Amino acid sequence: MNSEIDKCIFCEIVSRKISSFEVYKTDYVTAFLDINPVTNGHTLIIPNKHIERLDHINDPHLSNEIMDSLIKVPQLLIQSGICDDYTILSDNGHFAQQDIKHLHFHVIPRHMNEKFEFKLNTDFTAAKKSNLLSIWKKIVGR
Repeated sequence: MNSEIDKCIFCEIVSRKISSFEVYKTDYVTAFLDINPVTNGHTLIIPNKHIERLDHINDPHLSNEIMDSLIKVPQLLIQSGICDDYTILSDNGHFAQQDIKHLHFHVIPRHMNEKFEFKLNTDFTAAKKSNLLSIWKKIVGR
Protein backbone atom coordinates (compact mmCIF):
# COMPACT_ATOMS: atom_id res chain seq x y z
CA MET A 1 0.00 0.00 0.00
CA ASN A 2 1.39 3.45 -0.80
CA SER A 3 1.91 6.08 1.89
CA GLU A 4 -0.80 8.43 0.56
CA ILE A 5 -3.44 5.73 1.04
CA ASP A 6 -1.91 4.76 4.40
CA LYS A 7 -2.45 8.35 5.60
CA CYS A 8 -5.92 8.78 4.09
CA ILE A 9 -8.38 9.71 6.83
CA PHE A 10 -11.30 8.35 4.79
CA CYS A 11 -9.61 4.97 4.31
CA GLU A 12 -9.08 4.89 8.07
CA ILE A 13 -12.77 5.63 8.63
CA VAL A 14 -13.77 2.81 6.25
CA SER A 15 -11.44 0.37 8.06
CA ARG A 16 -12.76 1.69 11.40
CA LYS A 17 -9.29 2.75 12.59
CA ILE A 18 -10.94 6.14 13.12
CA SER A 19 -14.46 6.31 14.52
CA SER A 20 -17.26 8.13 12.74
CA PHE A 21 -20.97 8.71 13.01
CA GLU A 22 -21.82 6.23 10.24
CA VAL A 23 -25.32 6.52 8.78
CA TYR A 24 -25.12 4.16 5.79
CA LYS A 25 -22.73 1.43 4.64
CA THR A 26 -22.55 -1.18 1.89
CA ASP A 27 -19.70 -3.28 0.52
CA TYR A 28 -18.88 -0.35 -1.80
CA VAL A 29 -19.67 2.91 0.01
CA THR A 30 -19.79 4.44 3.48
CA ALA A 31 -21.71 7.54 4.57
CA PHE A 32 -21.08 9.38 7.83
CA LEU A 33 -21.69 12.75 9.43
CA ASP A 34 -19.12 15.41 8.49
CA ILE A 35 -17.14 16.54 11.57
CA ASN A 36 -16.96 20.05 10.05
CA PRO A 37 -20.62 20.46 9.06
CA VAL A 38 -22.04 23.57 7.43
CA THR A 39 -25.46 22.56 8.77
CA ASN A 40 -27.01 19.82 10.93
CA GLY A 41 -27.00 16.47 9.15
CA HIS A 42 -24.18 17.36 6.71
CA THR A 43 -23.11 13.90 5.54
CA LEU A 44 -20.18 12.60 3.49
CA ILE A 45 -20.46 9.65 1.11
CA ILE A 46 -17.22 7.92 0.12
CA PRO A 47 -16.23 4.80 -1.80
CA ASN A 48 -14.78 2.15 0.51
CA LYS A 49 -11.92 1.67 -1.97
CA HIS A 50 -9.38 4.51 -2.23
CA ILE A 51 -10.26 6.39 -5.41
CA GLU A 52 -9.14 9.99 -5.76
CA ARG A 53 -11.64 11.35 -8.29
CA LEU A 54 -15.00 10.53 -9.81
CA ASP A 55 -13.51 10.22 -13.30
CA HIS A 56 -11.14 7.51 -12.03
CA ILE A 57 -13.96 5.02 -11.42
CA ASN A 58 -13.92 2.09 -13.83
CA ASP A 59 -16.07 -0.36 -11.85
CA PRO A 60 -19.77 -0.32 -12.83
CA HIS A 61 -20.76 -1.90 -9.51
CA LEU A 62 -19.09 0.96 -7.64
CA SER A 63 -20.63 3.64 -9.86
CA ASN A 64 -24.08 2.08 -9.34
CA GLU A 65 -23.55 1.91 -5.57
CA ILE A 66 -22.44 5.55 -5.47
CA MET A 67 -25.55 6.63 -7.36
CA ASP A 68 -27.74 4.51 -5.09
CA SER A 69 -26.13 6.11 -2.02
CA LEU A 70 -26.69 9.60 -3.47
CA ILE A 71 -30.38 8.73 -3.49
CA LYS A 72 -30.63 6.73 -0.25
CA VAL A 73 -28.68 9.03 2.09
CA PRO A 74 -30.85 12.08 1.32
CA GLN A 75 -33.91 9.84 1.78
CA LEU A 76 -32.59 8.94 5.26
CA LEU A 77 -32.12 12.64 6.09
CA ILE A 78 -35.62 13.49 4.85
CA GLN A 79 -37.29 10.51 6.59
CA SER A 80 -35.57 11.42 9.87
CA GLY A 81 -36.94 14.97 9.73
CA ILE A 82 -33.48 16.55 9.36
CA CYS A 83 -34.46 18.35 6.15
CA ASP A 84 -36.76 18.45 3.15
CA ASP A 85 -34.19 19.78 0.68
CA TYR A 86 -30.47 19.21 0.15
CA THR A 87 -27.45 20.03 -2.00
CA ILE A 88 -24.90 17.48 -3.22
CA LEU A 89 -21.34 18.67 -3.87
CA SER A 90 -18.14 16.93 -4.94
CA ASP A 91 -14.80 18.61 -5.63
CA ASN A 92 -12.51 16.61 -7.93
CA GLY A 93 -8.90 17.73 -8.19
CA HIS A 94 -6.64 20.51 -6.96
CA PHE A 95 -8.23 23.38 -8.90
CA ALA A 96 -11.66 22.24 -7.73
CA GLN A 97 -10.41 22.68 -4.13
CA GLN A 98 -10.53 18.97 -3.29
CA ASP A 99 -9.15 18.95 0.25
CA ILE A 100 -8.97 15.19 0.87
CA LYS A 101 -7.68 13.18 -2.08
CA HIS A 102 -10.32 10.46 -1.69
CA LEU A 103 -13.52 10.82 -3.68
CA HIS A 104 -16.31 12.16 -1.51
CA PHE A 105 -19.72 13.72 -1.87
CA HIS A 106 -21.19 16.22 0.55
CA VAL A 107 -24.92 15.84 1.19
CA ILE A 108 -25.86 19.15 2.76
CA PRO A 109 -29.33 19.55 4.28
CA ARG A 110 -30.94 22.87 3.31
CA HIS A 111 -33.32 24.92 5.44
CA MET A 112 -35.29 28.13 5.26
CA ASN A 113 -33.36 31.17 6.57
CA GLU A 114 -30.07 29.26 6.85
CA LYS A 115 -26.63 30.86 7.06
CA PHE A 116 -25.10 28.61 4.38
CA GLU A 117 -25.34 29.96 0.83
CA PHE A 118 -23.97 28.33 -2.28
CA LYS A 119 -24.16 30.49 -5.37
CA LEU A 120 -22.30 30.17 -8.65
CA ASN A 121 -21.89 33.38 -10.58
CA THR A 122 -22.29 33.18 -14.36
CA ASP A 123 -19.18 33.82 -16.47
CA PHE A 124 -20.85 35.93 -19.15
CA THR A 125 -17.94 35.49 -21.59
CA ALA A 126 -18.22 31.71 -21.28
CA ALA A 127 -22.00 32.04 -21.74
CA LYS A 128 -21.73 33.69 -25.18
CA LYS A 129 -23.20 31.50 -27.90
CA SER A 130 -19.95 31.53 -29.91
CA ASN A 131 -18.01 30.26 -26.90
CA LEU A 132 -20.62 27.60 -26.09
CA LEU A 133 -20.42 26.41 -29.72
CA SER A 134 -16.60 26.25 -29.57
CA ILE A 135 -16.61 24.31 -26.28
CA TRP A 136 -19.35 21.98 -27.57
CA LYS A 137 -17.23 21.20 -30.67
CA LYS A 138 -14.23 20.34 -28.44
CA ILE A 139 -16.31 18.01 -26.30
CA VAL A 140 -18.09 16.15 -29.10
CA GLY A 141 -15.09 16.17 -31.46
CA ARG A 142 -16.48 18.19 -34.35
